[in-house]
Amino acid sequence: MVLQQGFTQDCCEEEGDSSDWDEPENELRTIRGDSTAVGFSNVHKGIRQSSWDVFVECSQAWRTGILFVIVPMFSNVLRLNSPAHMSRWEQVQKEVKATDTYHLTETELVFGAKLAWRNSVRCIGRIQWSKLQVFDCRYVTTTSGMFEALCNHIKYSTNKGNIRSAITVFPQRTDGKHDFKVWNPQLLSYAGYKNPDGSILGDPANVEFTEECIKLGWKPSRTQWDILPLVLSANGHDPDYFDLPQELVLQVPLTHPTFDWFEKLQLRWYALPAVSGMLFDCGGLEFTAAPFNGWYMITEIGCRNLCDVQRLNMLEPVALRMGLDTRTPFTLWKDKALVEVNYAVLHSFQSRNITIVDHHTASETFMKHYENELRLRNGCPADWVWIVPPLSGSVTPVFHQEMAHYQLKPSYNYQLFGHALSRRIKATVLYATETGKSEMYAKKLNEIFGHAFNSQVYCLDDYDISSIEHEALILVVTSTFGNGDPPENGEVFAQNLYALKMNDSSGLTNGHDKFSMASSKSFIKANSQTELACQHTERRLDRLESLRGSVSDVMSEDTFGPLSNVRFAVFALGSSAYPNFCAFGKYVDNLLGELGGERLLKLAQGDEMCGQEQAFRKWAPEVFRVACETFCLDDDDTFLEATIALKSPTLSASTVRFMETKAEPMDAGIIEFIIFLIPTSTFVKKINKKIIFKCVFLSSALSKCHNKKVSTCNVAGAFNLHGDNA
Repeated sequence: MVLQQGFTQDCCEEEGDSSDWDEPENELRTIRGDSTAVGFSNVHKGIRQSSWDVFVECSQAWRTGILFVIVPMFSNVLRLNSPAHMSRWEQVQKEVKATDTYHLTETELVFGAKLAWRNSVRCIGRIQWSKLQVFDCRYVTTTSGMFEALCNHIKYSTNKGNIRSAITVFPQRTDGKHDFKVWNPQLLSYAGYKNPDGSILGDPANVEFTEECIKLGWKPSRTQWDILPLVLSANGHDPDYFDLPQELVLQVPLTHPTFDWFEKLQLRWYALPAVSGMLFDCGGLEFTAAPFNGWYMITEIGCRNLCDVQRLNMLEPVALRMGLDTRTPFTLWKDKALVEVNYAVLHSFQSRNITIVDHHTASETFMKHYENELRLRNGCPADWVWIVPPLSGSVTPVFHQEMAHYQLKPSYNYQLFGHALSRRIKATVLYATETGKSEMYAKKLNEIFGHAFNSQVYCLDDYDISSIEHEALILVVTSTFGNGDPPENGEVFAQNLYALKMNDSSGLTNGHDKFSMASSKSFIKANSQTELACQHTERRLDRLESLRGSVSDVMSEDTFGPLSNVRFAVFALGSSAYPNFCAFGKYVDNLLGELGGERLLKLAQGDEMCGQEQAFRKWAPEVFRVACETFCLDDDDTFLEATIALKSPTLSASTVRFMETKAEPMDAGIIEFIIFLIPTSTFVKKINKKIIFKCVFLSSALSKCHNKKVSTCNVAGAFNLHGDNA
């Protein structure tokens, strides 16, 4: 945690937790109290020990967060430790003890919102932080109420082109099940549609979100410049969509002062940049819906939105219109075209009296803000990569300024739909590998399960075995090394799993002790013993078998273990050239079952010598389907999307290398070869239609592809290097 304003040196020394007090004044200081690390810059003085005592008495969940707003606010108005300050402390303390949370006053909310903008490391326009207009909408309970508030926000901020910065704050997060959410990354954005030929109409950045809007029932016009609807959730309910009134959205047609043809490109952009997908973290509270806006810097539109390859990609069309040679980078055509696009953006906004700032002015004002912050707060957090403009970076003063990137609270944080994922069932994909093949399959499996689960992938060596009892779904992809041994990065996991089976908690190891079951003979013996034991018991570990058993069978003691709430499936890789095929995969599968885990599918094996890829492609969609059924996530569309990930990539210029070849006349030998492969009637029919068959020898094709001579040789003999006679 990082605290913006904090304690004096004397205060922390009394507590006995100070460290590094001899550092320079502008360095980030750290104190350690209880089990929490708190960093702060020593700016506001005079917080008495009594303030810290009140703070420590609060519950651990809030003791750090409350200070982020209340203490700085009273410090800012020079009323620190005043009766009003202490009274507020007591009020918050009582509220936290009673409800495990508290509510900010409107004054605290306004102060925190402004301070969060001041602390935003990626914003170059922070010099305006104190002028932020805060709309307190914590009283809203419905999506229609949210929509009305956001329309008022857009109208106020647009202000007929004289843009005003503002933020609208909806109710805070409570138990995580009743969140308010604006699903749009920005309040205003253009839709994107994928055409059948793979091209994109509109903004490529919004293709996926547009598809979700259509699923909700939105009926788009399917034009280049469709404004997306607002997708809102209130109190944890399902999202609703709302079309924005066209008169509310101020759009700017782009023209150029000297190039008349620029207007014919029919480019435009909206005037209000309103970020809506971020989380407002204030005073230990999380506001999941708090859209805010400033105004544009020209490079945001001219460089990123219009000219990025993954966006509208207008750089080359503009360069061609300018008559530039785009065949070689030596003409600097990209640089010239980029400048003109940004010039057009600046001209278009200014000619209509719409607020916008150029990157040179923005850089100079940021440097003034930076100097003020050094003087007032002994530091200014900034992310150099984001602060430096994407155009003419080295001629702006921010390019040459070394910056420190650290986090202060209150803050605006990226959510990345993290809360939506947290509602999903967690799936953990584990792998152990020597050659990388298991890792490749594990990542592919993780991609598939990511369509319906909160899926994460770990190497067995990096996985915390203490978490295994709390997993919902475990998928293991592992190879077998040598003559039945585990891969090196799976040894510790196997030992810890065995220790768990033996109910020996002291057996958990960090890898420094000798692995008692690391020999191939141990794994082979363990597997054979387990398989033999399974023949004499009726433990119903398989999912389908458990459904067939009686209640008394299912509830018997044998079916319970430390992993009784865990579902699992194992895909074992190996080579049948070795006598102990997939020994380690079998061992892991058996142990997980013996520990009480519910097996979704029987162990699947992929033979390196024959059909390993095909075995995985068969197993992966099947285990995904069974997992979805088990967790009641049946959705045909989701299953279809997931299985697409298993399809081989289509042959295109982006995936393979195409080479032009000249048609060559076929000799009699080739004709005979074709007749041998194709039924006679079919061949004659095609010959009658004058369709020419072409056959190129492999050696000839390889020679042309690699520009080297390739010869064909006959195999003299083949030997099994792992056989008995090797």
